[in-house]
Order: sequence, then C-alpha cells, then structure tokens
Amino acid sequence: MKVEPGAADLLAIARETILGEIAPALPEPQRYAALMAANALAIATRDLAAPTDGNGELARLAALLPGEEAPQSLREGNARLAARIRAGAFDEGPARERLLAHLQATVRARLAVSNPRAIARDERTTP
Repeated sequence: MKVEPGAADLLAIARETILGEIAPALPEPQRYAALMAANALAIATRDLAAPTDGNGELARLAALLPGEEAPQSLREGNARLAARIRAGAFDEGPARERLLAHLQATVRARLAVSNPRAIARDERTTP
C-alpha cells in the first residue's frame, strides 16, 4: 500500500520550502547553496517521474545492435554500442543516421530531467 504523500510530493514540498522560506532569509553565499539544493530537488522530482525504461533507450540500443542478444541494462547496451562505434560500424550511411537519431533522443530524454529549459530554448531556435 502506497502512503501519501509520495516521494515526488515530498521533494516538491522540500523545494518549495527552500525557495519560499529558507533561501530568502539567508545571506548571499548561503542563498546560492540553498538554490542549488532546490534545483537538485527539482531534478530528482523529474527523475522520479521519468519512464523507468529510459524513454525507450534500451529498445533503441537493441535496435542498433542487430544480430546480438538484447542488452539487459543501459550500462551494458551503451558499452556495446561504444565498442561498435569505435569499430567503425556507424561511420556512414543509414547506420550513422540511426545512431544520430538514437543519440538525439537520448540527450533530449536526459535533458527533460536535468534541464528542460534547454529543450525549450532549442525548440525556439531550431527552424
């Protein structure tokens, strides 16, 4: 049985408390540290809300490694992909395009957690 408030709710409450009550009362050097802590709480909240499969990253990795057993973890899949990149398997053609699409999707998924404003800036500046 899940008890409310959940982890994401608790992180949000802690962040709101830091931003609304603690940080404004601190001298400048400590205020910066409090704001950094609040930012870390926001990242943790988004990370909890993110899909547990890495936004399809593991499936994309498996698709980039045809003829091999599907990787069981992101660490394993990324290590195998890196070895194939070093071996030149993605230097040109459709393989390169698939790799670039995977890398773009992976970076966007990670930015959605760590810095969603960067995605918004990119969308405003990309024609």
